[in-house]
Amino acid sequence: MRILHLVGQREDAGGILAVIRSLHQAGSAVGTRHTVWVHREYAETRAPALDYRRTGFIASDSPSHIAIFFSSALAFFSLRKLLQQESFDVIHAHTRGGLIVALLAGLFLGRQVLFTNHSYASRAWFYRWAARRDWMTTVVLNPNMAAHYGLEVGPPRCSIIFSGCADRFLQEPLTANTWPSADPLAKLRLVGMGTLVRWKCWHHPIAALARLPADLKARVEFHLWGPEQGDPDSQAFAEQLRESIEQHGLQEIVLLRGVTNQVTDALRDGHFVVVASENEPCSVSLMEALALGLPALAARSGGNVDIVQEGTTGLLYETGSIDGLRDQIAAILNGDFTPSPPGEIRESVRGWAASEMAAKYNHVYRQMAKRNGDVS
Repeated sequence: MRILHLVGQREDAGGILAVIRSLHQAGSAVGTRHTVWVHREYAETRAPALDYRRTGFIASDSPSHIAIFFSSALAFFSLRKLLQQESFDVIHAHTRGGLIVALLAGLFLGRQVLFTNHSYASRAWFYRWAARRDWMTTVVLNPNMAAHYGLEVGPPRCSIIFSGCADRFLQEPLTANTWPSADPLAKLRLVGMGTLVRWKCWHHPIAALARLPADLKARVEFHLWGPEQGDPDSQAFAEQLRESIEQHGLQEIVLLRGVTNQVTDALRDGHFVVVASENEPCSVSLMEALALGLPALAARSGGNVDIVQEGTTGLLYETGSIDGLRDQIAAILNGDFTPSPPGEIRESVRGWAASEMAAKYNHVYRQMAKRNGDVS
């Protein structure tokens, strides 16, 4: 069975592509092949390598809805040409631009199409309208997201399938760097893992650290791993982070570490993983950290509330609350929270493994392929 993923990314920044890589690795065992449709400027920087098709039209996202619509309309003709040359059993869209192309494929090509919604969009009505098309199957990442869009979950029209973390994280050695909560002099190492984009809200932990009392501030380090994207807003946000670090005198406390391909080592080097984004759909890095036995400090939003078991595998704070995040960091430093042992933290996410996710997707793929008439 062949799956064509409509993505349109220009950069290999994880997230959606991390999900597709997990599907790709699991698919080889069941004979499923995954091909990814990206922008022609895309450059692969992560492993394992994927099978790509390229176009100059499809866009993953844009501040301009008009630009997304027109680029997607042009991309549709490129897709139609590709489908005349190659056969795919399922068209699987992931981004806003990919969704519009998929809708056009359903309307004009008579294809059953699948859309996985990876975000909490403000224009919920459009996604709700799209989910009600006869040719559309929708996947959301958690119950909270289904409620956000007002979708009734139930096969075959709508399913909940989380973004699983790679199975290897559940097989890696557990972290040995557990937080010594009883030691009043211990230095807390917080780790953030993700692209330096505005919606990830990396400015929140920086601001929270700046508000700590001086004696507590001296006992914290925040290591932020992640690439800077090339678009103007992401570049501006990264510069704002650097300016904020300098303005608050946090140069020795907040360290922007850049890109790493040694994710397990970077995570295991910390005591807590930080997820600060508002309405984080389903953080793969959060699940990876928990799989390594690392507890979490996360905003109370999106998929975080389904993944983190508050008071045992981590702490939550109200989304966007700088003081709430500061207070939770202070509670950790003051020994007011002792997380579960690493082995128990790992067990809390065993059901979120990529193999579990892939099995659910493969079931959806088979059902869709039958409706498309491509398999018996």
